[in-house]
Amino acid sequence: VSSAESVAVTSQHSDALSFTFGRVYTYMGLESHDAPDNYFISYAGEGSTDLYSADFADGVCVDYSAGDFSVGVWSDAISNESYEYYVAYSGVENLTLAAAIADNDDGSETTNLMATYEMGDITIMAEDVDSTGFGGATDLDITSITVAYSAGDTTYAVRAVDGEYAVNGDYDKISISAFHALSDNVAVGVEYSDEESTENGSSDGFGVELLYVF
Repeated sequence: VSSAESVAVTSQHSDALSFTFGRVYTYMGLESHDAPDNYFISYAGEGSTDLYSADFADGVCVDYSAGDFSVGVWSDAISNESYEYYVAYSGVENLTLAAAIADNDDGSETTNLMATYEMGDITIMAEDVDSTGFGGATDLDITSITVAYSAGDTTYAVRAVDGEYAVNGDYDKISISAFHALSDNVAVGVEYSDEESTENGSSDGFGVELLYVF
């Protein structure tokens, strides 16, 4: 059985207001699901997992953006029992602040606070993810900070992660990466990561990635 990752239709009601129907991606996270939008090969979570309780889901989104504010609401298209809310503010020069909340009728909830600051060739990103009520390793409270430097065709980045999993206890991770653009469509990246948790001890590893964007 095969399925499409994301299929959606967007109706632009006005310059500021749009409606999207279909399989859409979560409002959460500064680490995108798609590799070209990431500074790292691995995700910030333990074992290279992401920190977010949501990714792609079938639903209806209503998005409004005007001036310095953006607001979005997503609802499950079938049961209407799960919701996501998003708000962002970009009224301070070079700074974007955002918050996303996933709220389910079973009491599980994720709150994701995000900040991005751009200073010339340097980008600083910070986010905090707090998930409760899901059970298992999905319950967590973790903060991630990334500093990226763009030097022409090569971007260097360092990420520091610290927090706690409900199951595996205290957790921290350090990642160092470099991505080099070979052309407008091709880039190669390398990453070294070292992580440690109370339950699973420490581990490290290297990653190599070849990206082709078309």
